[in-house]
Formats: sequence, structure tokens, C-alpha cells
Amino acid sequence: MLAALVLVAGCTSADPGPGPDRRSGCGPITFDDVRGTPPTYLEKDELDRFPNDHAVCAGVWLRTGHGFVPQGVAVAGRSAFVSGFDGNAPLHERYCLVERYDVRTGELLDRLDPVAGQVGDRDPLTCRHGGGLVRDSHGLWLVETSRLWLIDPETLDVEHVWALGPPLRGSFSLTDDRGRLGIGRWYPTRPAQVDWFDTDEIVASGVLDITPEMSSGHTDAPRSTQGGVWAALAGQPAGAWFAQSVTRCGVLGGPEGTRRRAFVPGAEGMDLVGSRSLWVVSEAGTRHYQDLGGRPVVPQLLRLDVSDLRAWRRPQCRV
Repeated sequence: MLAALVLVAGCTSADPGPGPDRRSGCGPITFDDVRGTPPTYLEKDELDRFPNDHAVCAGVWLRTGHGFVPQGVAVAGRSAFVSGFDGNAPLHERYCLVERYDVRTGELLDRLDPVAGQVGDRDPLTCRHGGGLVRDSHGLWLVETSRLWLIDPETLDVEHVWALGPPLRGSFSLTDDRGRLGIGRWYPTRPAQVDWFDTDEIVASGVLDITPEMSSGHTDAPRSTQGGVWAALAGQPAGAWFAQSVTRCGVLGGPEGTRRRAFVPGAEGMDLVGSRSLWVVSEAGTRHYQDLGGRPVVPQLLRLDVSDLRAWRRPQCRV
């Protein structure tokens, strides 16, 4: 039986974010502040510190005791949608799943597991990995390496599936201030790229394959980018901010010329609510990586207050 999860609200401000509890200021939060039953696989009842963790206002354990590895997050009203996969499954069976939570209570409201469908009249297929998740007026857009999925946020039914034509690669995603969907490519040793698409055109086109020719432009991204968000942060004009991470460290970088900041270890997808509440999922504290040893204990879902981002410390690690 799944235990209900309850979010800790943190920052006292005009935009405190959802949650029934209040703390004096934000973080760093403690192990006892993280709601939900602590995972049984953890070897200690203490969170690991990381630079700029003073900004962490809330933490929640997701699917405690399971192999769930979160990859994307989208927050709308009282709902938080989280995509990911079962990291303990064999490599060829790490199918996508999407879960919806009530952010005020932490209750798990719905789940799509696995995400399955078909591109037109082609063979039925199952989504793998589930690298990024965003929401717009059409619904939830889930990207994986070679496909793009549109999911109804109310029912979690799969509405449509498209194939991604090479060299497009669905590793992470974000939306910009023009409402375009950015499909990001992840590369470990060379710069990444975000290709921008008009979702109205995708839905109306009737095509089965999304091709580079349909893109309205691209944005360069750093290597090892795991997640992105379009935002006006640290006094900078609105632009793409990227999370680079491995499970031992994280880096947040913005538009060209922006100073990089230390960030959540294992950071993946991000979503900004209002002007200061940044939701982030991390894979560092998942069973899959904790069992490997040496990874910091970090909640899988965090909310950070980014109002003082300009003063955040630089990274102390390299990604």
C-alpha cells in the first residue's frame, strides 16, 4: 500500500508555494523535515549537505522503497506530475511511468504505468526512460530518446505519439515564453542542444514523425544537461537555464555569460512556479543509485526558493 506523502512548505514570502506547514525561512532542511516514510534502503537518517542547500524549502520521498528514478516534473495548480522509470528493472525493461501528486497533501492521486501506445498504425510500443515532462494547453508532453508523447493530465490517458527523426533526441524538455516546446539532447562529453517546436503545429500537422525541419530554431546547452527551465532569474532577462548533474553533484547555469551556481546533486527536470519557487527532481537519493554507494542522500522531489539566486555560491565540482 502506498503511503501518502506530505510536502513541507518552507519560505515565508508573498509566494511561499503550496503546503500546510511553515518554517522560519527555508533550509537547509533536515532528514525529519522530509515527509513520507524514509526509504528503508538508506544507511543513515541524515541528509547530505550541498552548496546552496539553504534555498531548499521542501523535500518529499517519492515511491519509497521502490526503484523509481524521477526524470521530469511539471507543476500545475495543486498537482505535481512526475515522470521517470524503474531503475531496478533490466535495462531493456526500464519503461516510462507518470505519477500525479496533490502538492498540498503529497497524496499520490494517479499513475500511468507503463506509458504505452503507437505511432499512427505502426506496431504498439512502450515508452522507455521518460527523460522530460512539461505541460501546456494541449496537455503533458513527455519526451524519450526517440519519441514524443502527449498525455491527458486529467485522465493520464495517452492522446498521441510521434517518432523523433534523427538527429533529434528526447533527453530533457522545457517550454519558452513563446509557448514553444524545447526538446533537449543529452551528451556526456560535448555540448547539448535544444530544438524548439510549435505545439499547435505539431498537433495540427497530422505527421507521424517530428523532423528537424519542423523546428523553429535551437538553443545551445552545456554537456551533461539533465533538465531545463525558461525563467528570468538572478536579475537576468528571461532565458533557458540548465541543470547539469551527476549523482554526486549538480550545477545550474543560465543564458550565455551567466555565472554558474552549485545546485542539487543528481538534478534532473525542473519547473518554476511563480517567480521564485523552483521544483526539482533528483535521482541521487533513489534506491538505484544509493545501492551503488557513495551518493549523497537527497530527497527525490525538492522545492527551492530562487529569490536570492544572484548570491548563490559557485560550483565546487565539475560535471
